[in-house]
Amino acid sequence: MNRKWIYSSVMTAAFGLLAGSCGNRLRTVEFEGICADDANGTYGLYNPGRGFRLETALDVAMDKDRPEKQLKELSVKYAADSVSLSQSYFYLTFLADKKLTEADFATMQAYFDELQRQGKKAVLRFAYEKDFMGRSPIGPTAEQILRHLDQLKPILHANKDLILVVQAGLIGAWGEWHSSIHGLENSTEAKRAILEKLLSIVPEEKNIQVRVPEYKNILKDKPELYRRISFHDDFIVIRPDRWDGDMHEGTANFNQIVKESPYLVVDGELPWGFWSVGADPDSPSAGWIIDGMQAARRLFLQHFTSLSVIHNYKEQHSNNRFDESNPPRYSMIVWKETMINEDSLKRYKMPVSSGYFHLKNGKQTERSVFDYIRDHLGYRLELQSLQIPATLKSGEENLLKLTLINRGFATVFGEHSIHPVLIDTTGHVTELAAAPVNPMDWQPSDPADPECTPLLHTIELPCKLPQNIIPGNYRLGLWIADASERLKYDSRYAIRCANGNITWTIADKGRYGINVLTEIEVE
Repeated sequence: MNRKWIYSSVMTAAFGLLAGSCGNRLRTVEFEGICADDANGTYGLYNPGRGFRLETALDVAMDKDRPEKQLKELSVKYAADSVSLSQSYFYLTFLADKKLTEADFATMQAYFDELQRQGKKAVLRFAYEKDFMGRSPIGPTAEQILRHLDQLKPILHANKDLILVVQAGLIGAWGEWHSSIHGLENSTEAKRAILEKLLSIVPEEKNIQVRVPEYKNILKDKPELYRRISFHDDFIVIRPDRWDGDMHEGTANFNQIVKESPYLVVDGELPWGFWSVGADPDSPSAGWIIDGMQAARRLFLQHFTSLSVIHNYKEQHSNNRFDESNPPRYSMIVWKETMINEDSLKRYKMPVSSGYFHLKNGKQTERSVFDYIRDHLGYRLELQSLQIPATLKSGEENLLKLTLINRGFATVFGEHSIHPVLIDTTGHVTELAAAPVNPMDWQPSDPADPECTPLLHTIELPCKLPQNIIPGNYRLGLWIADASERLKYDSRYAIRCANGNITWTIADKGRYGINVLTEIEVE
């Protein structure tokens, strides 16, 4: 017998007896996941603050004319990949010995403004040096970096709602904490000073990501700072490699990330495909195709929120123009051809969304590992059921109970506001009071549970209607909005649930992105 049906029936009966004393019985609405042949199953859900991300580079001194140019171009190129994030390098290369000017900040702000116009957020990194192995001609001293950080605090706070996470950056080639011309990566004192300064200027609710755990461990004696430090793996490979930062499975670094990542924003990228395809045959990574299923398992174990869609996919370099009709055989192209099924995932206790491996006619099917990774990076909120009074009454406390499972690799990060809403027959939205709920609590499973059993989260939504609401039929919706005042009424920053029988409605000229749950009568 279906356990979910038993649970729903018992709960409905119990709540029905309770509500019966008030003369308003409850009913239960059941929700389904997204099937493989639903439109959203094919292309994935666009959701803020999670998933594939771009990689853009802004040279603050040199790109003043069109600071948004690369962001616009890459957003078009990867439009089909449900991208809501951009890793944003702000290079201060030619400004190391200078005080940042109003013109410099205007250039950075223009990039943030374009990010908002596109409905995206930043995985932000400041850096100076653009080459390694002694080839970078200039680079900053530790003192110069610290002076710039003091200047950068206001722009970080002004745009904190557009920043998902800040990467430590700053030191060495591409801000990866190696190969700096002043050898800063060899000075624990310099690294500690830069980390502490960065943590003091970045809004305290934001994580700072470092390349490898040993950098985080520099601040182990300061737990209030230590807890904010997360990770970005800039060389995700499965087989051990000399460039992987000793981050492969079985190492202390790997295990530390697994342990600490449930509560942190984790990001990463594969190595460049052109580095391995056609590389020196004596290189350990020559011709490497990174195993898609094992990569998915890595992302799951370490609770990745985001992953670069630029690396090892549709790369475009001066000696390699990407051709859609004949793409190079990079790893993510192979992932699109690598099929998996439900058993593939259950073997590793990985999340399986309801209906994900089924067609709408009930037949089982396979999915590509590329689609699976795209759909499960970060959060994937799948509503299960709703208990609701048969009618809603104005002037009374109508209590709704909603259950959900997070089928993603990670929890929801950032501040959100959770509202029930009513939509009338004209499309007008009545916004009800926010529920006292924090989506960061919606972990996919208990981090201490070795079986990774999906957690069922119950949300109570007090639904007090205004006294002057017009009686009649309404659609009841769930609006999970960004809590920022400038992003709250932008539907692109609202969270869409992963359900096939829930309609996603953009209302009031794009101000609301609403998960429509059911129809309801208001008395």
